[in-house]
Amino acid sequence: MSGIHLHWYLPTNGDSREIVGSGDDSHLGNGPSRSRFREASLDYLSLVARTAETLGFEAVLTPTGTWCEDAWIVTAALAQVTTRLKFLV
Repeated sequence: MSGIHLHWYLPTNGDSREIVGSGDDSHLGNGPSRSRFREASLDYLSLVARTAETLGFEAVLTPTGTWCEDAWIVTAALAQVTTRLKFLV
């Protein structure tokens, strides 16, 4: 029996605690919920990728869509800051 292979999700459209809107809670204005929204910067995504790698995740999903940053560019950039993490676009 082989071991468990765990993958993580890269929040390339931003990140928050809100479930609805895939992290984009900009429609909520500048209220308290807005302060929990994290932009999808390269620094933040690098942190997520390196942390997933450190915690033993095998790969990360880089989503595609009009609401996300370009998946291929993000993947190419993050491959430079990780050593063994795989990317699924």
